[in-house]
Amino acid sequence: MDQIKVDNFVKENPDGTFPKYVALDKESCAEIRLSLSERLEIDVSSGSMVLVNAIDRLGEICGRFNCDDDELDLKKTLSSLEIYWPEYVFINWYRYDDIDKVKFSDLANHFDDVWYPNVDDIDIFDETFTWVLSLTHYGVIKILRV
Repeated sequence: MDQIKVDNFVKENPDGTFPKYVALDKESCAEIRLSLSERLEIDVSSGSMVLVNAIDRLGEICGRFNCDDDELDLKKTLSSLEIYWPEYVFINWYRYDDIDKVKFSDLANHFDDVWYPNVDDIDIFDETFTWVLSLTHYGVIKILRV
């Protein structure tokens, strides 16, 4: 998680607490990359962008919203996709080398504090590795069922 997001939250909510999250270490990120690449049956030996591009290519567009006007309701989005609300989810910030683990309820309740439209491209998934929800900085939502 970028520190600027925590700092911005504290400025806007002086009495609030930013949602707890765990930044995964390099080994844990590598294990996740391996698990996802095995489920997708792709070889990532040439680099992690292969995984990023495969998830983007294989994902199906399931919605679009105006980043400037609409608030995304993560609970409704997962429900509409018939994905149960897991206790914890992972947020991939880049090439599956910068991943945070957070309670889904915290992410859903503070989504606008965590995901910045027009800036962040993220993938959200849980420990089952059976789905990946991708959100682009320009408002496209994709789902990949693995």
